[in-house]
Amino acid sequence: MSEVDDLKRKLAMACRMLFVAELVDYSGHISVRIPGTDRFLIHGHPVSRCEVTPDDIVTVDREGKRIEGKWDPPSELPMHIRTYLARNDVQSVAHLHNRMVVVLSMADRPLIPASNPGTLFGPGAIPVYQDPALIHTNEQGDAVARTLGAGDAAILRGHGSIVAGQSIEWTVAACIDLEESAARLCWASTLGPVRFYTDDEVARVGKGRRKQSVIQKVWDHYVAKARLAGLMDGL
Repeated sequence: MSEVDDLKRKLAMACRMLFVAELVDYSGHISVRIPGTDRFLIHGHPVSRCEVTPDDIVTVDREGKRIEGKWDPPSELPMHIRTYLARNDVQSVAHLHNRMVVVLSMADRPLIPASNPGTLFGPGAIPVYQDPALIHTNEQGDAVARTLGAGDAAILRGHGSIVAGQSIEWTVAACIDLEESAARLCWASTLGPVRFYTDDEVARVGKGRRKQSVIQKVWDHYVAKARLAGLMDGL
């Protein structure tokens, strides 16, 4: 299997895993940079996220033009492309419609680490892109990339989130932690004032969550979970 074929297979797996985790629905997407090129892989716009196959992956260039593949790319492709162009360190990007992250943004509550999953993203609040409109232009994509900055995630108010990582596996694990951090914070907030982590606690706990062995463990767990749900057939 070539490197590109392996990336296509992992993207298809990631789509199904994020569906199982209820982080994407009929929309939402994950992409990856083809190493050493200005080309990127992403799944086709009309394909259900619970049944993406490697054949459904399309190749696009830095302008967002389809180079290979039978489908049109997702309409919010500029969010991915402009993030890659702004960040040479980013190898994979996901756009989620995660429920609890959106709930916090609707209430104008910052997502600050108050439990272990949140420490993956470092100290302080996850930045929020305030315009809820879909990201269909390069100008909007650039604005999202600026909001993301050098971080790993940004919230799209009332809409969802963007997560950027160093691999498909890392990005999927970060997607899981982002939503879990938001869910725990929402639930805890109903009980009274929340005790947030100190910068030292974030640094110490986050170091462990960023270990490759932990990232792989999360990936393997969601592969197994998707397989148990019958969504890994043929991959």
